[in-house]
Amino acid sequence: PLTPTPQPPVLRLYKTGDLARYLPDGNIEYLGRIDNQVKVRGFRIELGEIEAIVSQHPQVQGAAVIVREDTPGDKRLVAYITAEPSAIPSSNELRQYLKAKLPDYMVPSAFVLLETLPLTPSGKVDRRALPSPSDRRSSDTIVLPRNSVELKLTQIWSKILKLDLVGVKDNFFDLGGHSLLIPYLMAQIKQLFNKDIPLATLLQNPTIELLATVVQKDKDVDTKSDSPMLAIQPVGEQLPLFCVPGSGGYSLYLYNLARCLPPNQPFYTFQANYYQQEIAPVTHIEEVAARYIQAIQTVQPQGPYFLAGHSFGGKVAYEMAQQLLDRGEEVALLAILDTTPPGFGKTSDDWDDTQWLIDLVGAMKATFASDLELDVEKLLSLAPDAQIQYVLEYVKMFDILPPDADSTYLSHLLQSFMADHKAKYSPQQQVYPVRITLFRSSEIKIEENESFRDVFQDSTFGWSTISGVPVDVHFVPGNHTTMLHFPHVQVLAQQLNTCIQQAKLTTKNGQSAFSGF
Repeated sequence: PLTPTPQPPVLRLYKTGDLARYLPDGNIEYLGRIDNQVKVRGFRIELGEIEAIVSQHPQVQGAAVIVREDTPGDKRLVAYITAEPSAIPSSNELRQYLKAKLPDYMVPSAFVLLETLPLTPSGKVDRRALPSPSDRRSSDTIVLPRNSVELKLTQIWSKILKLDLVGVKDNFFDLGGHSLLIPYLMAQIKQLFNKDIPLATLLQNPTIELLATVVQKDKDVDTKSDSPMLAIQPVGEQLPLFCVPGSGGYSLYLYNLARCLPPNQPFYTFQANYYQQEIAPVTHIEEVAARYIQAIQTVQPQGPYFLAGHSFGGKVAYEMAQQLLDRGEEVALLAILDTTPPGFGKTSDDWDDTQWLIDLVGAMKATFASDLELDVEKLLSLAPDAQIQYVLEYVKMFDILPPDADSTYLSHLLQSFMADHKAKYSPQQQVYPVRITLFRSSEIKIEENESFRDVFQDSTFGWSTISGVPVDVHFVPGNHTTMLHFPHVQVLAQQLNTCIQQAKLTTKNGQSAFSGF
């Protein structure tokens, strides 16, 4: 029989996508990938697959996904998308869409909306030109912190996750948190609150809102502090800005303003403590100003001082500046955010507690939730205690108050709101000797404020009548409340920061007129 001719062995080459080269000693040096496959936390990921799924979303026009390592050793997926301005998907919407189609490790930790994707001269996506997620602010609606514990946890998450804005209802893991970051989170909580949070507890309470309840359990950290001062942005090498909030001392609505200022600009505000059993009534603005000065000097014992105040807080900041000047201190900046000078205000001497409660809800509506519509007729039909409980349950539906707020909390908030409006004020100095910087909202309906027509038509809001030098006026977009909301607050922050830098330079050069009497 014929013996079959032996066949040579079949040789096959496999394309792995790896790029390598032979070294002179015969070893192989791995140089990287020649495709879009990457390795993140032990998983091999094809970026093109993620991009294809993202692009299938009906509101997405274009997409690019890359791995960023802004912090050495911390790799994360970031998706960049373009969309029609009239149909922009939220980050949460995109995240849930991808979770239904991809494993969790392939879902990007951040989504960045761009007008267009940057291109190379050859027409391909220029991945090196894609910005850091921290350079872009999310347009999603978020719930801002509502007490000091939520604020501190928000600051921790922002630092660890490298995100500008974090809401108290956001999920740590949905925002890109993972097992390698959990030890940092637990260590920061231990450092700030002296509480050991077990891993199981963190997994069961993955939002700031839930975690804050755990942190405060058995020991109300910070919420019962005697100090009225609250650090929204406590770090940075610049001199701090002390900003006084409007009526009621509910100060955390200034959070967006603080976050829009440069990260090295410390920002402090002031709050009433609604968890206290008793709140001392405020009868004179001079008393409030003196207490706030005592607080700020624990942080900054000497000037130059940078002061600001919104609405009612503008009058308090004005009095703080007066008292500091009387002490021989230097006030480098007095920024008044959309309020009239002493002597102007609403007439409300004949109001009862119910009318004040309705006015408080109106202020909450303007500041936090435009769709908040209180049933006034139902409110009027209730007894006083039932009115408080009704309003409490209603505003909690809009996430305006923290989950642990009770009727006592709301009653104290109402008392502070009323006291601020009724507080008497007669400045000792008739003429303020240094420059006042006024930020005016552009949207004012004079017909709704007919009694103040003359003041509103004056570009300085009347501040020129008590200022010894010309008032520095800046018009910013929005109305009295929306000037502190996105996107208007970004313009306000930019102009305010410019004024801070100018005042700092003037002070540094020794040319400042902002000295004591």
